[in-house]
Amino acid sequence: MKRLVLGIVQGIAALLLTIGAFTFFKACGDMDGKFMACHWAQNAAVLIGIVLSVLALIRIFIPDEGIKTGLSIAVFVLSVSAAFVPNTVINLCMMKDMACHTTFKPAVIVVSAVLALAALADIIVGAVRKKETK
Repeated sequence: MKRLVLGIVQGIAALLLTIGAFTFFKACGDMDGKFMACHWAQNAAVLIGIVLSVLALIRIFIPDEGIKTGLSIAVFVLSVSAAFVPNTVINLCMMKDMACHTTFKPAVIVVSAVLALAALADIIVGAVRKKETK
């Protein structure tokens, strides 16, 4: 039951990253038809969110404990990577008071951290369960 709950948390956080980056914590919009660098950071976060959502969804429905653990390892690594997209992997706007710095970057970092912690907890629960069955 713990693994199911952790899988659902992973799925919700991954969907939040995907949908949130497009809507309520999106980066700056276009500037006279041109896109700032933060737009590409947003697109990268959305793409990573989509992949994380697919992995989390598969992880919920796969019955094999070893595969669940492997998928959670992938979710952990990818969510940690997502936290570094805004302003580390892809630069954001030069002005620190823009939405990409005040809303997008902190939201991506927080959601990615929650997702990474849920995946890490699932990895630990899976390892403990495997140890108990031996």
